[in-house]
Amino acid sequence: MTQEKTVHLERFEPLCGWRNRILRVDLSEGRIWAQQTAPYVPDYLGGRGLAAKILWDEYPEPVGSLAPENPFMVMPGTLTGTSSPYSGRTSVCAFAPQAYPYEWFTRASIGARWGHDLKRAGYDGVVVTGASEEPVHVLIRDDEVSILAADDLWGLDAIAVQEAIQDEHGRRVRVLTMGPAGENLSRISTVHTDTTSVAGQGGFGAVMGSKKLKAVSVLGTGQVPVADPGRLRHLFKAVGDEMRDVRGRRGHIDALNEELASEGARARLSPCTASCPTPCRLHISGMKSTLSEGKVSGDMLCVSGLFGGSDRHYVYDWEVGFRGGFELNMLANRLGLNHWELLVGIVPWLRICEREGLLQEFNGRPLDWNSVEFWAQFLEDIAYHRGMGDALAEGGVRAASILGLGEEFMRRYYTGWGYAGHWDGHACFSNHIVYPFWLVGALHWAMDTRDPASSAHGYVQNVMYWGPFTQVYHNEDAPITWDHMREIGERIYGRADTLDPTSGYEGKAIPAAYHAVRSVMKDCLPTDDQVFPLIYSYNSEDRFCRIGNIDGPDVDSHLFRAGTGVEWDTAEFERAAERVLNLERANVVRHWGRDREMDQRVLPSFAYDENWVNPKIGEHKALDIQRFMPVMDEYYRLRGWDVETGWPTRARLEAIGLDHVYEEMMEGARRAKKRLPELPGQKPVRDIHQHDPERTGDSADGSKET
Repeated sequence: MTQEKTVHLERFEPLCGWRNRILRVDLSEGRIWAQQTAPYVPDYLGGRGLAAKILWDEYPEPVGSLAPENPFMVMPGTLTGTSSPYSGRTSVCAFAPQAYPYEWFTRASIGARWGHDLKRAGYDGVVVTGASEEPVHVLIRDDEVSILAADDLWGLDAIAVQEAIQDEHGRRVRVLTMGPAGENLSRISTVHTDTTSVAGQGGFGAVMGSKKLKAVSVLGTGQVPVADPGRLRHLFKAVGDEMRDVRGRRGHIDALNEELASEGARARLSPCTASCPTPCRLHISGMKSTLSEGKVSGDMLCVSGLFGGSDRHYVYDWEVGFRGGFELNMLANRLGLNHWELLVGIVPWLRICEREGLLQEFNGRPLDWNSVEFWAQFLEDIAYHRGMGDALAEGGVRAASILGLGEEFMRRYYTGWGYAGHWDGHACFSNHIVYPFWLVGALHWAMDTRDPASSAHGYVQNVMYWGPFTQVYHNEDAPITWDHMREIGERIYGRADTLDPTSGYEGKAIPAAYHAVRSVMKDCLPTDDQVFPLIYSYNSEDRFCRIGNIDGPDVDSHLFRAGTGVEWDTAEFERAAERVLNLERANVVRHWGRDREMDQRVLPSFAYDENWVNPKIGEHKALDIQRFMPVMDEYYRLRGWDVETGWPTRARLEAIGLDHVYEEMMEGARRAKKRLPELPGQKPVRDIHQHDPERTGDSADGSKET
């Protein structure tokens, strides 16, 4: 029986933006306490920056992802809880069960209002260590924090547990939880709040499950003080005005409501996070269920749309329709399963195994991807580890080895580190991206500890969405021309060829280095990963974004200054983000001896023909690894890392205020190299789609070139 406990925590001297308090909970000892944030800020910003610093200070050695010692960190950003645009985003960090071959420390991001209310309760983050013997629920009510028994919550799905806690503690309580997949320690289990706000990558639901931590709930009634609230409100409105037309889906919503009207259902756009001025998440209420006599409500966003099927490529060509896809999306959310892993990794791999004659049934049922009922049972089998689902719950990379099933096919969909492809132009068929722009994505994959979503979105995605290859316009008559793009490349990166569709390897290290830092800024401030940095615009003659008299990429530092009162310009803010990025690198060097040889393990995933053809070039391109080596050299030099080892140099660490890091990083690397086995080199990836008819002459937008 869980020994319940409640404590009242002291408050420390308030700051602007930060609440100057981090909640610490040790479930093994039943201990609850608070520490000050002030020693960490402004140097480490917030969000993943605080996580990196705490990890460095407290974890000289790595721990297992399912070990009690693994710190489950939930870290809102510096301005979460304020009116700063898109600031509701929150980082979830831990040693990651999904990561492969090393379970290194990494992060995911979650939206809705949980982080917003945690800041209102007076905390800049929560760190949970240890493990309970029985299910527990951590409840935060401003200064009062309780560890409560959660036997009645264990076994509930991720939405049902939120409803149960709100029934008991009030509708305003925000709940962070995991579903049955997390309870069963699936490496592809997720952390949830709201109906569809998810920390998807990393397998952090299993970290909660290993601690018997069913939920962390918060009810915050305070306010987050800011230095200049008027300025912050002005920037919120101005950013919203700039982005609203770009992100709107009004026509789609009107058409959908006409279809749903006969059954009393309704669709609308809803914000996926607090302080969002441009809602883009699809919310549906009261739609008839395809699996029962009842109705289903909830939200859908991002890759979840693929549950219904897609005509983009035959690995997605099933037809369960919008209704079936929406309901499967909600079922996967309830179970706590990673949509990206399922739809971009596992299912495409299984479908190729099926096509190659290696797989005809799943747990005794014929494969029928056009059946909602088959899908529902498939998802439940994974969440509850039934039959083949037990292996799939480990994620596609591990499952292929466990099952001895199509390992060479699996690798076609997994770019690196245990994660399915994302904006790489090769493994993922849901993100259209062409050469030479995926070269920048290859660098991001090589340097990160997970799929580099926040880095890749800033450059790789936005080149395709905003430029003449845009999927919105499907032609080169887009408002932004290649002349505009080249001029913006010169302005932002110092070279026009960084945004030139006919360029090659030269110059691509520059945007890769730039957006790696911007990734940190987005996660620490925070801002919306799909919107920031603000670079492009349809509203200016030169198509460069400006918010009033502020250049778009400088808006981040203006928000930081208005919120915290710290008088940093963009260069100083970037230096702080560079500090966080280098400390993250130092952590994986100290823990795993991560070096250039490890970085290069992802490169075979790019060394075969890309999925789509750049119409300005007219032929498929593959990564030439030898030509790519100088690009990596340049990236390491721009970062201030040793070109041979990929390790931050003493001079670089000292220049950004990390004087204390170098010696311990090097000593840790020496320990790691003695401890860890040598891994064989990554083999070339078999291009199993090279002769597909869809690949013949495809342009960037999916149309056929003549």
